[in-house]
Formats: sequence, structure tokens, C-alpha cells
Amino acid sequence: MAKRADAVTIRRPVRTLIRLVLVIAALAALPASALAHAVVLSSTPAEGSAGNAPPSEVRVQFSEPVTLLAPTDMEVVGEDGESVVAGSPRVAPDDARTIVAPVRSGLSEQTYTVRFRIVSADSHIIAGVRAFAVGPGPVQPPNLGGTGGGGPSITGGWAVSARFLELVGLGGLLGLLTFRWLVWAPVWRSRWAAAAPAEERERVLSWGRDMFWMAFGALAVGAMVAEAYLLVTYSASALGTTVLEALRNSAGIGDVLSTTRLGGLLQRRGALLFGVFAIGVWQFLAEFGGRGEPRPAGPMGARMPSALMIGLVLVVLYGISAQGHASQAPWAPVQIGADIIHLAAAAVWIGGLALLAVCLLRVPRLAPASGPRLGTALLARFSAVALIALAVVVLTGTVRSVGQLSDPAQLWETAYGRSILIKVGLMALVGAIAMRNRRIVNTLVLMARPSRAGVVAVRRAVTLELALALGIVLVASLLVAQVPGRV
Repeated sequence: MAKRADAVTIRRPVRTLIRLVLVIAALAALPASALAHAVVLSSTPAEGSAGNAPPSEVRVQFSEPVTLLAPTDMEVVGEDGESVVAGSPRVAPDDARTIVAPVRSGLSEQTYTVRFRIVSADSHIIAGVRAFAVGPGPVQPPNLGGTGGGGPSITGGWAVSARFLELVGLGGLLGLLTFRWLVWAPVWRSRWAAAAPAEERERVLSWGRDMFWMAFGALAVGAMVAEAYLLVTYSASALGTTVLEALRNSAGIGDVLSTTRLGGLLQRRGALLFGVFAIGVWQFLAEFGGRGEPRPAGPMGARMPSALMIGLVLVVLYGISAQGHASQAPWAPVQIGADIIHLAAAAVWIGGLALLAVCLLRVPRLAPASGPRLGTALLARFSAVALIALAVVVLTGTVRSVGQLSDPAQLWETAYGRSILIKVGLMALVGAIAMRNRRIVNTLVLMARPSRAGVVAVRRAVTLELALALGIVLVASLLVAQVPGRV
């Protein structure tokens, strides 16, 4: 009975995760004003219309507020490609969803093409053309010269890699903080750790503290660098230039930072991440003590700074969820809540997998006598946490998919749906590996002397599970830029 009771009860992880869910639910109740993938609602003169009198201006209205970074991002040209714009195109002062271009008076009878490139409220770069005719028509095909404007695609390698690094940085940071709280610290209250020799306990605890803070520094700084990389990549898309040229264009990046909603969000996310880093430095100094009074390593530092850092990272994740597809879906508050819970649960699971793999590699070497027991305790504890996290990932992922698809056929008929199917396939593989690992862990827990070979086998399986999980993150990095099936 003692073995079973000590084999890792899930009540504490459940209570802690419930608290996190309540925090996330409170965040989801906050207003979210951004929509995703701005679409054209109307234009004046209308698209494809003929018989129009010469207009004094051309207007294009979108489904959400938009930004013109440069006057040249909206053009009106004749059949010969010559511009007929008279003045600087701009966002309408009375409607942030509409762009207006004044044109020359007395336009001749022919087909005119409106070419635009705008930044939507959620940072997507939307380019398009619309044609109309002055006079009886017919409307000729639009003049496409000069469209495209260069710049990386939002579904291309630069943009996907930027979002991937952002998710890895933020998810890794949240996973690190929650692993220490939910897995590492509780293991040291178990009978497995109590039975370890004092010298091995001290050595493993010292390594664990050093490993945590090295990983924290790398992830906190890495997350801020990833946000900067995301800014440069999106600036290149918005400015219609290459990433390397955008790096040299500080004025252009400044415009994106100051005039677009993404720029404002990135500024706030950067400030929050700096706050996480500052709190971490404070806790680091408190845990290690001064040079004259070094402190022995413990399983965890003060809980309040850790809770503050977790809360700040969750606010950053909320900012990502509230600016994307979830804000446009039916029952937007529910979708935003499901999205941030999905991200947080995935971070707990995937970040924990990476840390567990490292622990299973190092702990047996640092503690030859008690290593297999400590490894088994870590496996058992993480298994309970991961089971809950995976269930939450599947549940919230289902809610998000239902919100983004209006017909099951969109799963195989749209690029968005096919990406979902790839995620589901990878999740199925991960689930099969996780169930096998759980059976091995249950066997190890019941053994008086856990097998080192069994711990090694699970470690290898965990590494494979981690590789598949990172594949899921990569697919998600592409998915957030694709047009939802219902759109």
C-alpha cells in the first residue's frame, strides 16, 4: 500500500492545473478586438463593375481595421500601368477598416486596376487587386504589374520559423517553471528521495538547481530574441522586402512597431518577458545567496516568484491567442479560452518531456546508488501530470477545430484542415508511445529495486515522443497563418 500511495498521487497536480485553468479563464474574459485574415467587404467603384462615371476617389473596405505602411501600398492604374492616383492613399479618418485613394479628375473610359497591400489588425499581410471600368466597358483583366511587392510569405519559411521559435521559447519557459513546481519539487518529498544517500541527494539537487537556472536564462533571453525575430520577419512582409533588407531598415521596423497592432502587442510582450527575466534574477540571487553566505540547493525556491513568472508567461500567451483565429470564430471568448489553455497544456507536456529526458540521462550518473529510484519517481510524477495535460490538449484542440471548420469535408478539402489531420496523426503516435511508457512506469514503481534498463528504455521513448511533439509545434506554426476552413 505504501508503494501505491507513494507512486504519485495526481490530486496535487490536478489542483494546481485547475488553478492555472481558472487564471486562463479569467484572461479569456478580457475583451479581444482583433480579427484574423481581413477580407474585402466592398469597394467603390464596385469590383468588376462597368458604366461608372469618373470617380474622385477609390475606396476599399475590409472586415477589420487595417494599416497602410506606405502610400505606395495602394495604387490605381490604367490599362497601360500608369498611376492615376492624385495624392496619398490613406486610411479613412472615419473608418479604420477603409482605405481611400484620391484619383485624377476626368478619368478616360477604360479599365482601372486597384492594387493594395495592407497590414491587418492581427499582422497578416493582405495583398489583392480589384478592377472596374469607367464608361460602358467591358471590364478588362486587371493589370497585375507591380503586385506582390516582395517580402516573405506568412506561410513561408521565414514566418513559420519565427512563429516556431516563439512557441518553443514561450512554451519552454512555461514548461520549465511548471516542471519544477509540479514534478521536480514533489519528487523530493517522496520515499524514493528520502531513501537516497545524503551525498547523492546533495549532488543531484545542486545539479538540478544549476540546470534550472541555466535553462531559465537561455529560454527567457531566447523568448525575447524570438519576439525580435518575429518583428523583423513581419516587418519584411509588411514592407515588401527581404528579411536581411528589413534588418537594415530601422525606420521601417520602427513604423511597424509604432503603427501596427502587432507592433504594439510585441512591445507589451517584450515588457512582460523582461519582467519574467527580472523576477527570475531576483529569485536566482535569493536561492544562491551571497558570496559569503552560499545557500545549499533545495528542490525549489520561493513559490510566489515562481507563480508570478508563470502568470506573466500566461498573459503573453493570452496576447497570442487573442490576436489570432480564435477571436473571429463563433463564441470568440470560449475559443480564446480554449486556445490559451491548449497552448499552456502543450507547454506543460512538451517542456516537461524535454526536461524529463535530460533528468533521466543525468540523474542516474550523478547518483549511482539511488539514480534508478529517483528516475522512477520522476517518471511516475511526470506521467500523472502529462496524462492530464494531454487530455486537456486533445479536448481544447477539438473545441478549436470545431470553431474553425463549418463542414467536416474541410478537413481534407482545405490546407487548414489537412494541417489539422497531420497534427491528429502525430498526436495518435504520441499517445501510443505515452501509453506504452505508462505501462513500463507502473511496472517500475512496483519493483523493490527499479531496473536501470527499464529507465533507459523509457528515456529513449521519451526522446522519440519529444521529437514528434516538436513536429506538432511546427505544424501549429504553419496552421496559425492558414485561412480557417469556415472562412
